[in-house]
Amino acid sequence: MYHLVYTSHATHPLTPEDLIELLRESRANNKACHITGMLLYLNGKFIQILEGKKEDVIRIYANICLDKRHHRVIMIMEGNSPNRIFNDWSMGFKMLSHSEFEDITGFKDIDHFFNENKAKDKGNLLYTFLTLFYKKNIVDYAELPETE
Repeated sequence: MYHLVYTSHATHPLTPEDLIELLRESRANNKACHITGMLLYLNGKFIQILEGKKEDVIRIYANICLDKRHHRVIMIMEGNSPNRIFNDWSMGFKMLSHSEFEDITGFKDIDHFFNENKAKDKGNLLYTFLTLFYKKNIVDYAELPETE
């Protein structure tokens, strides 16, 4: 199973409604391509893992790179794993507060988290970090509100 982890910065602060719409689009696109994963949002920054067939993940990632809602998209790691990790989530989502992030990682903010870890370790650390959310079923908007 191919997986890809990236980070990016929102071009402007996103409201809960903006995030719900983003999540709705992501889940529909991912489901159509048999992609699963997890998206974290913290203080205007995104961390996402996508997993599925390589060509499908690369195609979705290319579309993500063109999305005007964020910029500074950086692929942190890509690789293969024996099995799909996020079996039940077309796109899990969690909006983290600073205190939640600090409780989970021990770091005060996401920039410190990245700056303190060696470049070669960031991908594996993020992969483990995102997997933790799935294993503990820590997710916001498991069910999305109905659209009007």
